[in-house]
Amino acid sequence: MRRKLAFLLSAALTFAMIPGTAAGEALPAEAPVQAGASDQTEALDPEEAQTEAGEVSVSMEMYTYYMEEYDNNFEMPVYFVNGVKDLPFVDLADWSDVMVTLYHYCGYVDYALNMDIDGELAMYTRENGYSMFFNFAEGTIVFDDYDAFTHTAEDKALLDMVSMPLYNEEGDKVVMERLEQGSFDRYGSEITLNLNDYGIPMCWVEEENLYLVPMQTLGDFLIAGPLGVDVFFNEAAVFLATESDFGIDVEEYTPLGEEFYSAPYGTMSPELAAYNYSELCLALDHLYGLKEIHDITNFDKIFQETGYAHDLSDPDPNVSDGALADFIEYYLDDLHSSFEFPSYRTQKVEAIGGSGLSSMQDEINSRIFSEARKAADGEITPYQEVGNTAYITFDNFSYRRNPSEYYEEGAVPDPGTDPASEEMDTIGLMLYAHQQITRQDSPIENVVIDVSLNGGGNLDACAFTASWLLGEASLSIRSSMTGATSTGVYRVDANLDGSFDENDTISDKNLYCLIGPYSFSAGNLLPNVLKSSSKVTLLGQTSGGGSCSVLHMSTASGAIFNISSPYRMSSVKNGSYYDIDLGIEPDCYITKLENFYDRQALTDYINQLF
Repeated sequence: MRRKLAFLLSAALTFAMIPGTAAGEALPAEAPVQAGASDQTEALDPEEAQTEAGEVSVSMEMYTYYMEEYDNNFEMPVYFVNGVKDLPFVDLADWSDVMVTLYHYCGYVDYALNMDIDGELAMYTRENGYSMFFNFAEGTIVFDDYDAFTHTAEDKALLDMVSMPLYNEEGDKVVMERLEQGSFDRYGSEITLNLNDYGIPMCWVEEENLYLVPMQTLGDFLIAGPLGVDVFFNEAAVFLATESDFGIDVEEYTPLGEEFYSAPYGTMSPELAAYNYSELCLALDHLYGLKEIHDITNFDKIFQETGYAHDLSDPDPNVSDGALADFIEYYLDDLHSSFEFPSYRTQKVEAIGGSGLSSMQDEINSRIFSEARKAADGEITPYQEVGNTAYITFDNFSYRRNPSEYYEEGAVPDPGTDPASEEMDTIGLMLYAHQQITRQDSPIENVVIDVSLNGGGNLDACAFTASWLLGEASLSIRSSMTGATSTGVYRVDANLDGSFDENDTISDKNLYCLIGPYSFSAGNLLPNVLKSSSKVTLLGQTSGGGSCSVLHMSTASGAIFNISSPYRMSSVKNGSYYDIDLGIEPDCYITKLENFYDRQALTDYINQLF
């Protein structure tokens, strides 16, 4: 139930600092939102509803919302302005119910969202006290703190890289802990989204008390980043889903994917085509993390400068999807950004195809280093010992279990023989290595972490690896959108005895990290963290860089793509945060590729270094 604000706003304030009053109880995680959850649903007839607001007509229809699974759905209203049926709007009261349901479903246990209104002003307030303000007169959306508004309240850190559960059901710490001492946050600046500047409409219908915002705009800023879930509308239903939920990442549609892609091919209305372009510009201007490094003032400008603006605005999705695919590949070309799948409307993407310069070089690096490893004398396995030196080799960061499960008997088996396996569990590998290195009468004096062919992956596994090696590891991140910064200090329980102490690290060994130009993203973060510690010697060639986490996004027309998010992994020196996108130089340069994987020669070389 909406409640009117009980006082007038001060004209001196830049935005409305309005205290929250409850709009209704938060829904439990398992309870889907029911139709009629907000006042206007009862006021408007779904088949005949049409409200005049000046020259703007608004109609409402009930649609099924699918939430990540075909069988997990509910009914909610969708609104259309001036009869345009492919450009959906949602009322903020309805959307707050959707948000609570989805956030609970994604594990935000305490998430609650209150809504307050006063004429052309509306406000969302989280249970953590942070707010989001809508000014329908000025066409603006203001976050008093975007990072805090979208962050889980259960996590004490503002921008924590680690998302895995750190406690079991009994409340005991498991596998990894974040230390209070040394961890700190700096909150960011207020953020204003000026929709008027982008020609994106917000519609307040006074007679029916409707606060309408395009669905895609809310999805881009409130769902895609925080939850990794995108919003889609195929004119038959609404989908809150990922590409995995659709099954398109494995080229086999799930029932949800079948439902989404069953919609026919077809062009967009002129209104949707214009909004599709404008929303893309709005989202990228605020959410693309390498904007400054790429010398991008705003995305409309670079789209104009590169000649893509016209095609990106084309109502034909074959053309607009192709333009987006080419722009990402050739002009962003940052390896984290990629065009994933075309819209359900698209029959054949009209793209140039091919690869940008960075992508081509990355493919070359992958090939030559892979060939060099295959040509090595003796098989390269995830864990192997050569004399007094242990080598740990893995090509991606991952963890496959609930952290509590690592404590079960037999949960840490021999990791197998393929460092490139997509099923490789990095945390399990490190736990196994710890058992071997610290066993009674172990000969191991040197430990080499080989990430020369590691293209990245899960940051939790990266944090675990760094913490195991160093005893305590500091990982830092900065938001390019708000300026917020965060440093977290972590420690692990590597011997699985329930205590986090000096027996859970190998920091007393001589530590090395083997890197190369294919060491990217988390494969670049690890050597940066190790280098900052002054406890680890880097061997090899300059790492490949990649500073941002990946943000999965969709367009208003239904295409799926990735970009480098505003959250940039950083190194801290003298109190300043420095981006790690350029990679890091080794302490000892290895010129010949065959020497990367000649374990005996490398062991002999290492033994001469100390």
